[in-house]
Amino acid sequence: MSTVTTSHALPVYLPQQFSGRVADILSDGSMIVESEGRGWHCRRAASCLLTPEAGDTALLARSSDEKLWLLAVLERGKPQQAAQIVVEGDLNIATRGGSLTLNSERQLALESHRLQVKSSHGDCSIGNLEYRGDELNARVTLSRWIGERCESVWHTLTQLSEVIFRQVSKTEHVRAGQLDYQAEDYARLHARSTMITSETITKIDSEQIHVG
Repeated sequence: MSTVTTSHALPVYLPQQFSGRVADILSDGSMIVESEGRGWHCRRAASCLLTPEAGDTALLARSSDEKLWLLAVLERGKPQQAAQIVVEGDLNIATRGGSLTLNSERQLALESHRLQVKSSHGDCSIGNLEYRGDELNARVTLSRWIGERCESVWHTLTQLSEVIFRQVSKTEHVRAGQLDYQAEDYARLHARSTMITSETITKIDSEQIHVG
């Protein structure tokens, strides 16, 4: 069983501002607000950022053209539900000569078809970060990675560079099914002690071989 609240024409004794309870949200965005046993048809003012819901207590105002506008939500009927701030069209939030801070005790979520972040300097401090995506492209002039331990697991790894310099102070281990090194001009292997072992065949092939 549903109850329908009928809206009335504005009487002359209607105060300039009064409060009421939101009874219904119509399909066109307008609302029926109950006050003193009557239902009043009104529209949401642009200054009312918090989206009214059924059961909320709202402040209404009468304009000079005898239209009713919902100015603000005074008290939410269901405060346990998430509040919504909805505007039609584009929205720009800006500060002049100051800073903007978004703070949440539980969670801060950003969801959009496209996300764009632009700044001359950025500082990100996160205890644990997990990233999931299909593709990541990064183009930087200089990149530095400093840490105590780095682990990387890939199905295929490709590196292209003009110069690569790697320095290991202790021990470097390489385990591979097959190992192939090829240099176009010059290859050098030097150590205080060098040992080459093989289980089956060791082959050295060249036009000239110098030993000693």
